[in-house]
Amino acid sequence: MSEIWNKVYSSDVSFFGDVPSNFGLNCHEEFKKHGVKKLLELGCGQGRDTTFFASNDIDVVAIDSSRVATDALSKITREKNLTIKPMIHNASEGIPFNGSYFDALYSHMFFNMRFTDDQLKYLFAEINRVLKDGGLNLFSVRSENDAMYKKGTEVEENIFDINGFEIRFFTKSDLQVILMATGFTAYKIIEAYEEPASLYWVFARKQRI
Repeated sequence: MSEIWNKVYSSDVSFFGDVPSNFGLNCHEEFKKHGVKKLLELGCGQGRDTTFFASNDIDVVAIDSSRVATDALSKITREKNLTIKPMIHNASEGIPFNGSYFDALYSHMFFNMRFTDDQLKYLFAEINRVLKDGGLNLFSVRSENDAMYKKGTEVEENIFDINGFEIRFFTKSDLQVILMATGFTAYKIIEAYEEPASLYWVFARKQRI
């Protein structure tokens, strides 16, 4: 998938736009409420949300598997002197940080890539490991109400190849199973629409030991 995204980002320097997403804006309110200072972002892309968070006094480690994306974000980080650490890394191989390091995890549609159930559970377990007790796990995913659900070619259960992009769709039940299995409690799940996708906005917290 990194090859596809490298092509996408190479052809458009602001593929998802320059302004923060609606989900990012909502999550920032949660970050302020909970005093988040150290944030891990998975699937940062070209950094429209990353730069917004860093401009509002949050230190962000921004991970993406696309070198084109992380190189572009590194350039913006230097130019604007932002507190961002861009990293090219495949998160499905684990998160290269010590335990209890971050206050929160943020991800906007990252988990919609082609992850198996076991890969997702491993990834969420890794997120749990690097979050502090009570840390926030805030992420969005495309839902089963999305107009593209069951379009294209089904490659695995709830994963469809749509114009070369392998996209996973989620039900609320899917989300609850993954969260409960990996030590998280969802304190709200919101149905939302951000052009062109129907989403679940998931606000979860690491269970305290």
